[in-house]
Amino acid sequence: MTNYIKSEFYRILHTKGVFILTGVCVAVALSYVVLLWFMVSVEASTGGYFRWATTKHAFSTLEADMHIPLYLSAVMGSLIVCDDLKHRTINNSVAFGMSREQIFLAKVIVGMAVSAVCLVVTESVLIGSGYLLLEDSGAAYTLSLLKGTAACIPAWTAGLIAIISLCYMTGNGSASIWSWMLIMVAAPAVVSILGMKFEFCERLASWLLYPLISTTVPTEEWLEYSWSTAAGFLKCQEAGVIGISVFITLGILAIRRREL
Repeated sequence: MTNYIKSEFYRILHTKGVFILTGVCVAVALSYVVLLWFMVSVEASTGGYFRWATTKHAFSTLEADMHIPLYLSAVMGSLIVCDDLKHRTINNSVAFGMSREQIFLAKVIVGMAVSAVCLVVTESVLIGSGYLLLEDSGAAYTLSLLKGTAACIPAWTAGLIAIISLCYMTGNGSASIWSWMLIMVAAPAVVSILGMKFEFCERLASWLLYPLISTTVPTEEWLEYSWSTAAGFLKCQEAGVIGISVFITLGILAIRRREL
């Protein structure tokens, strides 16, 4: 299994998809900070003051959109598995003695590692450029961003494993993406709407990953998130671990039943 994981890393390092995705994430983060910095000069030239050019605003904007990395986890997962489906390389791996379970778990490990690198690089660029170009609002907002990231990592991991599982389940990249959207986004949205009427649906929605990491409540200071309290943070972790367990189980069952 170790050799297979090494070969997967080698394959990824020699393909463009993951590098393009990481580059786009970094470019968007850096462009946003540069735009805020540029608006300071524009407003200053007209005698105004652009109050949004602060690390508070830059970091809190990402923290308020923690559902976006969930979508990116689906893209990353499909990049990890799509070549395997397209070229049917799983056949060769099985022929060389790899079990299907080992292949699936290796894909998950590689996907998690590559996603972690992408996350660290993107947030490092955002935080570094923010402190370099914007007004420093204090360490509290940096710590808040890091806390939100830690709270959502299990949910993002569950999203990654879900797309890998669905890829093997459907055998088609497009079908797996649409299935992922239905399971991870559309179904929780419907449950949340029903939760306005039915108490059971409201309780269920509070444990579903997408509503859990995307719900924000405006406050006098800025925004309050589901992980702002210790209980909420723990709930995000627990819901993510449940999702990981469910999708790993489904993925193993799917790859076992997949015809070669």
